Amino acid sequence: MVFTLAKIENLMQQVSFDAPQMKGKIITNTSLVKKEDIAETLAVFYDAIQSGLSVSPMIKLEEERGSIRIKTVCSLTICGVLLKNGIPVRPKGGGLVDVVAREPIRFTDMLMYWATTIDPIDVLTAQGLTDIMSMMRTGNGRILGNLHEAPMLARDRIEEVLDLLTTSEFTGVLELGEPNMNVLGVSVERDHIGISLVGGTNLVAAARECKIEIEHESISDLTDVSEMKHIDELI
Repeated sequence: MVFTLAKIENLMQQVSFDAPQMKGKIITNTSLVKKEDIAETLAVFYDAIQSGLSVSPMIKLEEERGSIRIKTVCSLTICGVLLKNGIPVRPKGGGLVDVVAREPIRFTDMLMYWATTIDPIDVLTAQGLTDIMSMMRTGNGRILGNLHEAPMLARDRIEEVLDLLTTSEFTGVLELGEPNMNVLGVSVERDHIGISLVGGTNLVAAARECKIEIEHESISDLTDVSEMKHIDELI
């Protein structure tokens, strides 16, 4: 039995993504949909990506016996890139984030990575607690997010790396905290800062809200980004 935190840390160590070159391995989530549902699924994914509810617009499709396997970018890729740049990032937990007028306000529910063998985001998604379509339509709703900690002295370097990732359309920072300050209502360890990221599984949660049957596993594996395509090429 592998606890989620151990799995995350192992995958983070293997991230080799080079943003300017768009090369290297990233952490991905895996979904499975019926072949006849792929067009509708990608349409929902596209809308969610346009609403800022994903980490990246890069997607990989693979056919599998009447179904389509979809690889999407996991937000923990960003933590892996920070780690690669010498910043010791520590995953804390995943949960639901209240959004009001398109601004993330606070975590309403959170499960800690160290306390579970199942990804917290998968648990919350399976319970149908999100309200992503409402957030996309009105600006108010509940989305999936996660929280990580890093030493406070690394803040400037973290901003530099995040800016570099943005040039390759790798985004999704809900809030970058100040030293010793709560992030979206959750406390961080002393002399640390919190980094809250949008959950890559928001795409799948949005599809489920649209009654699309979709199997899903978060933080499933590594994928070379060169094998993926921008969603604009797939729509």
